[in-house]
Amino acid sequence: MIMTTIICIDGGIGRVITAIPALLKYHKNHPDDEWYIMIPAWEYVTWGFPELQERTFDPEAKGSFNIFWKADKVVNPEPYQVPAYYRNEISLKEAFDVAINGSTDHSDLPDMQLKLSLAEKRTAYDIITHAKSIHKKQKTIVLQPYGSTAQSHETGIFDDSLRSIPKPMLDYFINNLSKDYNLIFMGAKDFHNLKTYKPDPDPNMREWMAVVDAADYVIGCDSCVQHMRSAFNKPASVVVAGTHPTNTTYDKFHIIQRDVPFQPDSMRISGFHSHMSARLNEDRINFTQEEIEKAYEEIILRIEGSKKPKATKPIKGLSYN
Repeated sequence: MIMTTIICIDGGIGRVITAIPALLKYHKNHPDDEWYIMIPAWEYVTWGFPELQERTFDPEAKGSFNIFWKADKVVNPEPYQVPAYYRNEISLKEAFDVAINGSTDHSDLPDMQLKLSLAEKRTAYDIITHAKSIHKKQKTIVLQPYGSTAQSHETGIFDDSLRSIPKPMLDYFINNLSKDYNLIFMGAKDFHNLKTYKPDPDPNMREWMAVVDAADYVIGCDSCVQHMRSAFNKPASVVVAGTHPTNTTYDKFHIIQRDVPFQPDSMRISGFHSHMSARLNEDRINFTQEEIEKAYEEIILRIEGSKKPKATKPIKGLSYN
């Protein structure tokens, strides 16, 4: 007898992207099973995969409960509750493999990947071409400096989860990179720095995937842009502070972090412990000016090779707090 199984993937779009390899592995291991994928809001992430596209549905879509009605099993994989994950031993992609496939052997886990349509690629071309027409530079960088928990305050933009690029570093990067590169800002319009180009109207997330793929380089934080960029196997620089690089980013990237101890987090296990961990990790976001300049130089080297960066000294008085 064939059982009907629903695998529910919740959370942000980055989690959905990192779940794709485990879902492809599940399909390979269950070729004759009837199974579905429930993804609230982000169901379009699996578009283009013949193994996944027609199995994926949004629970808010009309008729979705009919799929639940006939199901024999509903699975809610939670990678954050996999011990090897919260001990900072495996990546999010590998944690989904544990949670979905029950596997600790990740050697057969497919690579990170996304599928783009021709129309999405053309939209990305138009967006980057427009950015070039405004800023008149040859190369284009996509910049996503803020995580989903960033908030505006009269003294600046802050992220108590420590997942966003701190203000002194971001200001230094933008002031200097904008001299030689087109900067496309990926984030909320209210947080937009005028030295960067904010597409208007805002692209949908699939169009953003195409822009991230087409850009010459990407600079981000612990948010969705790095997972998109990894799925296209292209280079990026990622600032990490409030989360652990093994968990949240990729060895192939240029990881920008301070050489200070990390206090393990407990996301989706204990909100109180997460808050207390963030307090102990605050020093990880307080980059010195020397560290900021070193990170900037490494970014330029990764974009240009041996070309020396053109950098100005920071504006005095800037601080994260």
